[in-house]
Amino acid sequence: KRESTRKAYANVSSKCSKTSFKIENLTEGPPYYFRVMAENEFGVGVPVETVDAVKAAEPPSPPGKVTLTDVSQTSASLMWEKPEHDGGSRILGYVVEMQSKGTEKWSVVAESKVCNAVVTGLSSGQEYQFRVKAYNDKGKSDPRVLGVPVIAKDLTIQPSLKLPFNTYSVQAGEDLKIEIPVIGRPRPKVLWVKDGEPLKQTTRVNIEETATSTLLHIKESNKDDFGKYTVTATNSAGTATESLSIIVLEKPGPPVGPVRFDEVSADFVVISWEPPAYTGGCQISNYIVEKRDTTTTTWQMVSATVARTTIKITKLRTGTEYQFRIFAENRYGKSTSLDSKS
Repeated sequence: KRESTRKAYANVSSKCSKTSFKIENLTEGPPYYFRVMAENEFGVGVPVETVDAVKAAEPPSPPGKVTLTDVSQTSASLMWEKPEHDGGSRILGYVVEMQSKGTEKWSVVAESKVCNAVVTGLSSGQEYQFRVKAYNDKGKSDPRVLGVPVIAKDLTIQPSLKLPFNTYSVQAGEDLKIEIPVIGRPRPKVLWVKDGEPLKQTTRVNIEETATSTLLHIKESNKDDFGKYTVTATNSAGTATESLSIIVLEKPGPPVGPVRFDEVSADFVVISWEPPAYTGGCQISNYIVEKRDTTTTTWQMVSATVARTTIKITKLRTGTEYQFRIFAENRYGKSTSLDSKS
């Protein structure tokens, strides 16, 4: 014998008295050439060599664990693991066999080059067993049986939503994309609600559905996108609901009026107001208060560092009519003003 990659032959036996011989202890994988020489009392004859190399191989071991990945009234989807041992020859493919309940016969229902297959043509409500064989050029393996019988019926899974985060923050003017994985069978219908109302899609706000998720796309976000969102997934098996908040980081909205005159004297007033309804997604750092003599159009600074929603404004001229305005400020800028009545 000799391996195909070598030139020298190694002696296997010199005591063979028949015209057939079993050669053992070959290395699995490499192809071999063999030759035979006859011998008599006058010597050894000319050798006869095999024309083609022969690979030492056998059928593969059975496939690994078989798993049912999906089932309907007419089909079943299976996947399995590769055999632990290919028998010394490349796995060429797999055969899926099926047995109907009440029969002994196994029938080939699918062939595959990869470790999965879909079996079609099932009868609704019928029970089946499945098994898988691997094969190489030496033959088929023993079968690996799916551990449980399969009933052909539509699979139902109660919806669930896998919310990655409960709060999303975005800088004003930037785009925001939120993707939420959706699980359920049949495919759940998804509804987005914002502040208690169904979310309206526009050229700027878009909802996209894929086979496994729901996506919210917001282009050039602004304060209108700020709020609480509710996502609901519904199918015949049930309903799942999750909530999230979107914070748009920008300058705040104006303080809430009206401006109240809590105290009025000859040369001072005490005014107050309410914080902005929209803070810009972060804390209000201060308020800016200005005053204007109503006979002019010029505003004068009273204070740019007001920490609370009230201020005492002094050094006013007796008998002069004033108008006041208040700005809220955060780290992203200054709001529009809340003006008092003149």
